[in-house]
Amino acid sequence: MTKHTKKLLSFTLIICMLTAAISSTNFYGSNIMPRYNNVSNASLYTTAADNGLLTIQYDYIGSANITTKAVITTYIEKQHLGFLWLRVDIDTSNNEWVHTVNKAQYNGTRTFWLPSKGTYRTTVIYEISGTGGATDTITCQHTVTY
Repeated sequence: MTKHTKKLLSFTLIICMLTAAISSTNFYGSNIMPRYNNVSNASLYTTAADNGLLTIQYDYIGSANITTKAVITTYIEKQHLGFLWLRVDIDTSNNEWVHTVNKAQYNGTRTFWLPSKGTYRTTVIYEISGTGGATDTITCQHTVTY
């Protein structure tokens, strides 16, 4: 085998390996869903109205035979200098809301007046416990601009 043929073969193998790696990541990456012990899904959605009213929508779906309790922690951060996130003062301990729900399923909202225009990120941490095993900790974030 000549030196040129070896280089061509090596280059072809590298291209094939990269193509396979990228294809498998794209194929599997978007379809994998985590499996939790006590809940099937937890989500967050936020909107900011033109007047600065932030609406936070919470949702989790558990099972009446498994899910017993959820502790939901929420905090809001404002973006500074394009990359720095600082917590917004919401006049509570640690600038976060902590809400306990003793239901298998929950859908609720909370509103908050944003202090000034900018980009805001809401983080919600669901700690959902029950008879299905260890407590599920699920972190959700959503960003809005006001």
